[in-house]
Amino acid sequence: MKKIFLVDRWWCPLVLTAVSVLCGCDSDEATDQPLTLRMAHVYEVTSPTHAYGTQLLSERLREKTKDLDVTVYPAAQLGSESELLEQLVAGELDLAITGPSFLAMWHPPVGVLDAAFSSRDLDHMLEMAGSEEMAPEWDELRKQYDARVLDTWAYGSRHITSNVPIRHPDDLESFRLRSPGARIFQASAEALGSSPMPIAFSEVYLALQQGIADGQENPVPVIKSMGFHEVQKCLNLTGHIQSSLQILVNERTWKRLTAEQQKALVDSIEELGDDVYEGLIKDEKKLIDEWRKDGTMEIIEDVDVDAFRERCRKYFSKGFEFSDVYNRITAEPSEKDGQ
Repeated sequence: MKKIFLVDRWWCPLVLTAVSVLCGCDSDEATDQPLTLRMAHVYEVTSPTHAYGTQLLSERLREKTKDLDVTVYPAAQLGSESELLEQLVAGELDLAITGPSFLAMWHPPVGVLDAAFSSRDLDHMLEMAGSEEMAPEWDELRKQYDARVLDTWAYGSRHITSNVPIRHPDDLESFRLRSPGARIFQASAEALGSSPMPIAFSEVYLALQQGIADGQENPVPVIKSMGFHEVQKCLNLTGHIQSSLQILVNERTWKRLTAEQQKALVDSIEELGDDVYEGLIKDEKKLIDEWRKDGTMEIIEDVDVDAFRERCRKYFSKGFEFSDVYNRITAEPSEKDGQ
């Protein structure tokens, strides 16, 4: 004979409540809350990357959807650039920003974008980053490391600062040039004719102040935000690297998003990329004009850029995993056309 177990009626609401909480399906509040993604980067809050870009990402997303939000951790709050990339690949971060040189530690060919004089200007760099030439390399990052590139933002034209004018590669002989520790940046510093010094970004000001390094290279807005103009006398307009940043999302996070959320995220990031570009161009011009006028720094404009370009193109023409790509994208129009 079967035994029949009866549950007192007063238990039923408690049982149902417990089950629904465990299943996560009872709360209207849970479905009303947007999915919040975590994003991190190393750039200062006053930099164009944050001031015109990531600082406004949450606001821009809310204009497009109520289902998605983002919390941004700027200024290396969660680690260095290489550490953030590791966190992204591990799925500990949803979104991160890093440059080609650090991505090249994972997939070397993308380092071509940070090789000195691989591009003529920021527009050319952005065109290259979105070209068919680079598409397979971004795809390889996604396949191997679950790191999807959503967009490329301009970071700025990198110029050398120093305490003496730098006009020609010969002026960099024995010059201790601080550059980021990534291999491509160190190679670019050597290609220019200097003795590269890898020093952590947060320690550059002190290194310049104490004479440990003779100079450094960065876009003008970054020079301002980090105070390097306070401890260096000359801004040499070499424009040797047209720096870019890749906006990355963890592929597993991406696949969890609905089509609407994906579109809102991509559209917001692309729109802000345009704003960052316009902002950094405006900031660079304004700062150079101010420094020239008030004498904050001596602006060295008569730099022999052709001499630097020729030296760098020879340096990168062979021996690097991206040398073939470098040679193709730096070829003059007549060379490409076979004329």
